[in-house]
Order: sequence, then C-alpha cells, then structure tokens
Amino acid sequence: MPELNDVVKNWGDFGRDGNWRANFGGSREGALVGAHESYVSENHDPQWGDREPGYGRISSRRMQERMGRQRYERRMMEAARLIYRGFNGSRRDLLNLTEAMSTSDFPNLFGDVIDRAVLANYLETPYTWNMIAKEADVSDFRPVKRFRVDGGTGLLGPTDSNGFPIPLDQGAQYPEDSLSDALYTYRLFKRGKRMPFFWETIVNDDLNAIKDTPARFGRGARRDEEYFVTKLFANGVSAITQNGASVPALYSNTNKNIVNNANVGDTGGNNPVLSITALQRAMIVLMQQLDTTGQPISIEAMTLVVPPSLKVVAMNILNTDYVWMGDQGGTNGGANTFPLQQLHAQNWAKNIVRLAVNYYLPVVDTTYGHTGWYLFSNPENGRPALEIGKLRGHTSPELFMKLPNSVAISEGAMGPGPGSIPGTTSQNPLEGDFDTDSIHYKVRHVFGGTRIDPIMTCFSNGSGT
Repeated sequence: MPELNDVVKNWGDFGRDGNWRANFGGSREGALVGAHESYVSENHDPQWGDREPGYGRISSRRMQERMGRQRYERRMMEAARLIYRGFNGSRRDLLNLTEAMSTSDFPNLFGDVIDRAVLANYLETPYTWNMIAKEADVSDFRPVKRFRVDGGTGLLGPTDSNGFPIPLDQGAQYPEDSLSDALYTYRLFKRGKRMPFFWETIVNDDLNAIKDTPARFGRGARRDEEYFVTKLFANGVSAITQNGASVPALYSNTNKNIVNNANVGDTGGNNPVLSITALQRAMIVLMQQLDTTGQPISIEAMTLVVPPSLKVVAMNILNTDYVWMGDQGGTNGGANTFPLQQLHAQNWAKNIVRLAVNYYLPVVDTTYGHTGWYLFSNPENGRPALEIGKLRGHTSPELFMKLPNSVAISEGAMGPGPGSIPGTTSQNPLEGDFDTDSIHYKVRHVFGGTRIDPIMTCFSNGSGT
C-alpha cells in the first residue's frame, strides 16, 4: 500500500493561500478547493493554521512532528476521501486523474471481470444403423414392396429313410418343384421441424450462439435415423404396427434366433450375459440357420450390437489376443468326462465380428436396454435383417431458410428500381419477414424402413434366464 506522502504528492499539495491545488502536470488549481476549504472550516485546528517562516506550505515531516504520525495519517486519509467525493472540476482534470490511477488501486471497482462464452455442444454419439441395416434408394412415397422368392435351390429329389438321395428310375417323371414368395412393405415418411428467430435476436447475438442452427438440425436428423432403426430391432420379441400394417416379431423361437438352449443345442443357459462363451453361442445360432428349403446358409461376417453399459465387455472380448477356455474345445473335467483341460486359442472372433455401440438401446428399451445384446449378419452380404429407405435425390437431411417477402428501398424512392426481382436472391434472408422481421430455419428428412429377414440376426436379453 503506498505511503500517504505519495498520495498527497499524486493528488495535490497545499498552496501558499491555504487552498488545495491538484498536481496534474500544471499550476492550475484543481476543482477540489471548495472541498478543502470546507474541510478546514469544519475541522479547524491551530496546527493547520500555523505556517513555517519562509515557506509557502507546511512540510509533511513538520506536520507529522506537530500532530503526531497517527493523527497526521488520519487527517490525510479523511482529506483524501473528501477530495475524491468533492471532485467536480473539468473533464480534463478527470482524465488526468484517471491516467494517474490504475485498476489495481481499486480492487473492488475493477475486480469483477465480465467473461461471457457459450458452452460447446455435447459430443455427438456415433450412429451405427448402417452397420446392421441395408440402405435402399426409393423413388417416391408410394408403398415400398420387397419380395422374397424362394425355392428351386434345394436338393434335386427326395431322400430315403436314411437320408440318402433316391435315384431317378429310367423313364420316371422328374419331380416337380415350386417357388414361394413373401412380401415386405413400408412407406417413406417425412420428418422435420423449423426454428424462428426475430431480427433483434440475430443482431444481439454477439456470441454467435445461434449461428450453428443448421448444424444442430443436421445432428437431429442423424439421431432420428438412429432412433428409428433402433426401434425396429430393440427387444423385438413382439409384433409392431407400421403404417396401419402389422409387422411380425423379429426374435422368437419360431425364428430360432434367441440365444437359448433350444436354438444353440446345448445346456449353456438361456439369454446369457455377454461373454466370450455367450458370443460363441450366438454365432452358432446364426450359423445353424437354414433357408426355406432347409439348406444351410453362409454367414461369415457379423456385427455385435451392444448398449454403452456393455461397451467395455465387448471391447475386451474382441480385442484380446488369446482365449483360455475350459469349454468350446477345452474340457471342464468331472465324472465320466475327460480330465480338466484348458485350451489356449487365438481370438479368431475379432476377425469375424465388428463392434457397434448403440447409445439409443437404453432409451428405446427400458426393460433390457442395459443388458441386451444383438448379433447381425452384415447387411451387404446377402439378405439383410433390416432395411431403411431414402428418397431418391433427397437421401441426406435438407436445410432451408425462409426467403424474406420484403425489399429495401432508398429514401424518397417508390420502389426498389431496376434489377433483380424483389424478394428473390437479391435479398438478405437475415433481414427477416416483412410483417414481423422474423427469420425461419427448417430441416426436412425423408426415410422409412422395416424388418426383413429374422434369420439374419439373433438376440439375448442378458438376463441369464
């Protein structure tokens, strides 16, 4: 803290006439004379009136000797407060005073720093629907029909009681085969929203808090797709209704695509918790599926879909290099079995299965959203389990801004004059609507989809029952 002597030197000195003069670089009297005179008249002390012979002012050292240092400091602090309150001189004096004092002299006055900022958006979760659903190009809004035609791909004739092919006798008629079909249908639908702002809001947006409105709409559209596809398969053990039509359940024992003892062919348990052994059992479920003619199908690439709560478990399973197993090739030991043997094998599953973490599973499925997990055949390999359609020429979300229905004119003009047609590309949309000065943003997205083939996926709710 500066000495009071320095304060006196900075703010002014006593003159020969007893008035207070401000030392701001010149000899002109400050505007605080009245304040000092008032102080002297109200707080007269003989020591203040005494003058040293030959001196125009009383030195601070002499004054301290007469008054005592403590009393002197109290008097000078009171004088400083009166000087500050009584300052009503010219603007130049005020500017000089401001230049003489820094912000550190007034910690309470300049201590508050105004620092405003807009928080960044949350990091967007990745979308995974394209890893499990086939994307189709649709021409219009009329019903989309997908036909499944099966038949003609089975064995060339009947078999005997032992399963051996029965030879075709000479002159015998060839057995007749037939085709069967199935229909899957859905419609595209339009989704979107708009967001209006007043012109004043745009002008006052010094932090650019609303300039990313189009980007926000784009994120919303991507999330809409992920939510919709998740609704198609999450805990899909029941039929759903789409566009007034009933769509059968995706997972059932009829479809043989629930991970349980009956569909795996062992006693490992029903709806197992996700583990390396449970994943191997799910792979068995997919690889045991047969087509409509009873023939095996090949599923060599798969996608494991898990909620965020199982991400760590799934990454541990797929990123490990070796697996030590007492089953699935190893032995558990016990009565009437081989001795306990552990099998150390390279984790071949990581070369077949890719991971998709679906953050909407807990949102859509409130029952098994944290424990359920799914295995899908990759949709680009043959027939998909799910299909999502996009409108041709409008496959991505589309963003729009309303064109203002007004045109600016100059003073004294009756119209905009020659040039571009008013209200078209020559106008700035940020000028707003003619009636209300409102500015409108809009997003539009068109898509649809449905369940297709249930044998290309399997499911465990993770409950262990």
